[in-house]
Amino acid sequence: MDKETILKKAQKETDEMAIQIRDKSIKYTYLVLVLSAAVFSFIRGLHDQPIMDLCATVSYSVAAGRLYCFIKAKEKSDLLIAIVMLTIAIAATIRFAMGH
Repeated sequence: MDKETILKKAQKETDEMAIQIRDKSIKYTYLVLVLSAAVFSFIRGLHDQPIMDLCATVSYSVAAGRLYCFIKAKEKSDLLIAIVMLTIAIAATIRFAMGH
């Protein structure tokens, strides 16, 4: 192998590692987003405060992520999850606007 081939191979491995790190960071972002919203919703529910804004926020976020995955990978399961989460988000937004 010549010097340029080795350099290109090393660059490709670095790019793949960066993609893997980004993908894992997105998974952790989703996990923390959902768990923190669940905790805040529970606390707000104990005090009879509305929780629909948190539900809508999480649902819109997950819907956006799954829609992006569908656009890039064309997996039908991603589209299904995006539609379900968008429906939940819209319902939660309406309930929030109504004061629930």
